[in-house]
Amino acid sequence: APMAVWFTDLSTGDIDTWEWDFENDGVADSTQPYVLHVYENPGTYTVKLTVNESGRINSEVKMSYIKVSPSACQAEFVAEPTICHGATEVQFTDLSSGDVTGWAWDMNGDGDIDSTAQNPAYLYSQNGIYPVTLTVTTANCSDTTTKYDYISVSGCST
Repeated sequence: APMAVWFTDLSTGDIDTWEWDFENDGVADSTQPYVLHVYENPGTYTVKLTVNESGRINSEVKMSYIKVSPSACQAEFVAEPTICHGATEVQFTDLSSGDVTGWAWDMNGDGDIDSTAQNPAYLYSQNGIYPVTLTVTTANCSDTTTKYDYISVSGCST
């Protein structure tokens, strides 16, 4: 998820109105003959189309028609400690989901890759507040997450 799906009415006849219900919850989500709908959450969805042709109402329900899977990968991590007094080695722990085969860490916000290890350590030796970015890759997915103002370092001698 998310997953975008195009729906097209294939009804025959002179259709006057359309009502698409993409979750079969009784709420009309669209009144167009062709529509792009985005499913935000994983799950199995039943779709209902109701058309009006000269006062005749017809509905078609497709049970369990759309299956939305979770994303193939999602980058996530934690670090310890995140508040540092003096030069400190911070340990990062990968919490990403999916069959991750590659990691790219930017520990100081300079845009350069500082490590490709799964669970690296990084020495912070200059005062500052640093963002940390992790990009993970799998065979068919890539995802990036950034934690802004994540590592705070103070008390380093200049």
